[in-house]
Amino acid sequence: MSINKLISIKNPIIEAKELLGIDHDKDDPFMINLATNAEKQIDSYYQYERKHKVLDIHQCAACLPNDSVLVEIAILGDLGEDCRDIFATVCGGIANNVTNVNSNGLFLVVDLSPSLTGNISFGQVGYSIQNNKIIFDTPHDGQKVTIQYIKFKTDCDGFMEIGQNHVNAIKWYIVWMYNMRRNGKNYIDRDMMAIAREEWDRECRHARAEDNRLTYSQQQEAKRLYNNPMSGVGMWQGMYTTLGNFYTIW
Repeated sequence: MSINKLISIKNPIIEAKELLGIDHDKDDPFMINLATNAEKQIDSYYQYERKHKVLDIHQCAACLPNDSVLVEIAILGDLGEDCRDIFATVCGGIANNVTNVNSNGLFLVVDLSPSLTGNISFGQVGYSIQNNKIIFDTPHDGQKVTIQYIKFKTDCDGFMEIGQNHVNAIKWYIVWMYNMRRNGKNYIDRDMMAIAREEWDRECRHARAEDNRLTYSQQQEAKRLYNNPMSGVGMWQGMYTTLGNFYTIW
């Protein structure tokens, strides 16, 4: 079972420098940008983490955190940043359909009871997102909004962390782009670029496939559904053999 361990983005940079025969660090900023771009192109679910943040609203706008990638849910009011249980209680189940700000363009307005056991009233507020800001359709100056968003996972120095199974792909991406940057390329440089590009394409597809591999619990669930006597393969085989080798749905 894959653990999907996250490691420093400097690991593929070290391997790329060894492959290129580079023994200095003056190109490290350039290579870090290349590695970050490659990790974003691989686009793994495991490179994100979920955060909560309380934002101040000035006139009709609230500035989103600089590290935000996608806003998932928003609730007007100051719920604090340790509010995972509140979002799970209020926005669970069917309520999630009206709080996903990327599906219907509306925020959720919630009137919460102090204990979360009383009545909860719902409403909606129109909005748009421009230039990393939430622009409300109507003024809410002086109010606050609590958002649930996802961001890239980073280390203590602010560099993106990458999946352990992405190292080879990112290494070949760095080698490819590093050779492309050279002036006066000879046939050896061009051959190296072609090889690196082919390896990047192959390793990128492999990394995406590994990221989408079913976990053990998902495999067990698939087996359970497959062997379910009411809806699995057994029912299909029974209908196929008893209905004259013809499968139908009624």
